[in-house]
Amino acid sequence: MEKRLSDTTRRQTLLGGAAAATGIFAPSLVRAQTADAVKLALEFRIYGGNAPTFYAIESGIFKGLNLAVTADGSSGSGEAITRVASGAYEFGLADASAVVEFAGRNPDAAPKILMPIFDVFPAVVLSLKRKPIKSLQDLVGAKLGVGTADAGSKILPALFARNKIDPKSVNRITVDVRLRDTMLLKGDVDAVIAFDYTAIFNLLDNGLALDDINLLYYHTFGFNFFGNSLITSPQMIKDKPDVVKRMATGIARSWVGASKNRDAAIDAVMKRDKLLNPKIERARMDWVIDRLIRTENVRKNGLGAFDMKRVEESIAVLKDGLELPHTPTPQSLLNLDFMPPASERNIG
Repeated sequence: MEKRLSDTTRRQTLLGGAAAATGIFAPSLVRAQTADAVKLALEFRIYGGNAPTFYAIESGIFKGLNLAVTADGSSGSGEAITRVASGAYEFGLADASAVVEFAGRNPDAAPKILMPIFDVFPAVVLSLKRKPIKSLQDLVGAKLGVGTADAGSKILPALFARNKIDPKSVNRITVDVRLRDTMLLKGDVDAVIAFDYTAIFNLLDNGLALDDINLLYYHTFGFNFFGNSLITSPQMIKDKPDVVKRMATGIARSWVGASKNRDAAIDAVMKRDKLLNPKIERARMDWVIDRLIRTENVRKNGLGAFDMKRVEESIAVLKDGLELPHTPTPQSLLNLDFMPPASERNIG
């Protein structure tokens, strides 16, 4: 005999069917299907240097981790750090040295470094071969273009101190980053502080050849920190550790994936700014991946691998050179609990 449903059971069954269709009575299902929206502050403007972020958005890397990521450009690492520290952005990409400087002045508000990305600190004193700056001593009496928010300019006093150069002997001229390279080309300054992958390709886009450019790397005169890193706030770590873990995985996958699919990565960033020169931005991204990330250390140990002694030595240089009122410790600066396994960080 057919089993009959009671009127109450029948009504519950019908309501359940409606709930399945509308989602009204399935909040857990809705939550599972709704991606966590997060904002990512980039270390600079949108261009080839951060194209992997947009590759991750376009290719579905973030979506596959249930993340809806909005990535916005900035004026430099300083601004990206401030956005994260204020809570306006959940995550940021910023130079590790700038994070140390911020933590030394704002220990209670400082973001945490979750994972280094650049194994090489990309800051340089950039000049032209027609009037090259080959050592820090050559800067004495020279006109040097510096920025206000970029990590390289903020760290410069630390390097002067380490190399016993009187900062007053260098004519530092504050320049808008948008005018920096033009001023160098015109001879308004003798050299500029810049990240290599930013300035070099701007100059190439203005008709210079690579042989026309002279680079003096910070690590050649005593500062060998890692560079751009993924950061977040202590509040995010406390309140949403699962989101933090997925974001760290997504960022690792973005660089690994972009390294293997470079044309697609450039296509993704070109969608954000159609005025970019795709050839220049591809060359810029290749430089970042092949010269700043895929070092012997990273090829062996994976993206984000580093020696803790390197952190300790770099903090000491920054503490003295920047006269920080508070000395961050590696433990207060880093939170590596969310780094994905080495298999996720194998960039080849």
